[in-house]
Amino acid sequence: MTAAPAPLFDVVAVAANGAVQSRRVSAQSEQQATQQLQVANLRVLSCRPASAPRWALAALRPRRRARLEVGLFAEELAALLDAGLGMVDAIRTLALKERDESARRAVDRVATDLTEGLPLSQALTVQPETFPALLIATVAASEQTGDLVSALRRYAAHLETLYELRNKVLGAAIYPALLLAVGGLVVLFLLGVVVPRFAQLLEGAHRDLPAASSFLLSWGKAISAHPWIFLGTLVAAGTFLVSQVLRAMRNGWQIPGLQRLWIVGPLVRMFRHAQFFRTAAMLVQGGLPALRAFWMCRPLLTPEDQRGLDAATTEISEGKRIGPALAAVQIADPVALRMLEVAQRTGQLAEVLARIAQFQEAQLARAVTVASRLIEPALMIFIGLVIGGIVVLMYLPIFDLASSLQ
Repeated sequence: MTAAPAPLFDVVAVAANGAVQSRRVSAQSEQQATQQLQVANLRVLSCRPASAPRWALAALRPRRRARLEVGLFAEELAALLDAGLGMVDAIRTLALKERDESARRAVDRVATDLTEGLPLSQALTVQPETFPALLIATVAASEQTGDLVSALRRYAAHLETLYELRNKVLGAAIYPALLLAVGGLVVLFLLGVVVPRFAQLLEGAHRDLPAASSFLLSWGKAISAHPWIFLGTLVAAGTFLVSQVLRAMRNGWQIPGLQRLWIVGPLVRMFRHAQFFRTAAMLVQGGLPALRAFWMCRPLLTPEDQRGLDAATTEISEGKRIGPALAAVQIADPVALRMLEVAQRTGQLAEVLARIAQFQEAQLARAVTVASRLIEPALMIFIGLVIGGIVVLMYLPIFDLASSLQ
């Protein structure tokens, strides 16, 4: 009979030279794990059972995420550290101000890990569902350069810029979305309620009508005969639409083929390119290599551009310059290509990436303004034509009946 494997323990210890080490030890008890490291001339700071694999924790923990405003957390932490507070005291102070219980526990967990000797980046890594990978990478890079306060402020400013850009795009999309929603509800009301009533009232009263009016009345008769089928189809379609919207929200609106749509597609692609260059600039400025920064920014792009970025990073790793590689997969436009070529000569890649992001954000703002001025009237005309066409086709039998009575 095979013996059960010994349990694992996560141990934080200090070496003789003062370096803090984190090890995972296989032992029968915490005391035995501590003794193993003491034999190796290590002073044990903490010893606790190893955490379960991340996939197991994801299956066991509740779905609710900590409601922590990460940008505000980074900005306030930078302010407290700049004021002279120690790291642990600053983290505990931020935990006390959190009103949400799950967020308070998440920040408290970071403070506890810090007191056990873990660096801040590793303490944040323990809770990837609360602290995003970009923040962790920024902190990890700043720990090597010793510029944590500036890195946190750059991250907070980066999030603020992205939120402003996102709010501009969403603000421009609200009115067209409302037009489509209201117009769709009116059309459904006409087709599902009004047309069947007219079809019942005018059954057998009309003679020769246009094919469109005859089809509309036949539609009304079919709904009158089978109302539950129509209602069930409508509910199923609504449920499918809501599920697709929720799925897109969970995936960060990564919808394949979205960038191929007329007007909307180029705007979405431009928005994601601006996010990509802005985030890459922040990471490169924090000390990360360009290829790693591009890889971390990959989820910000559309699925089509993600495949292009994979090919571009492969070429860059083989020695090709950054500008031509990104331009070949249409991630960098001609202006970005020229600016990246300048960065290749001057070595100021972070500054150039930030300028590219500013240029594309300004270009996106102008494009969104022009598109909204085109889309809103076009939608109003389209919805008016659809509703007006249904009403006219519905009243043609009445006109025919009135002329026959005269």
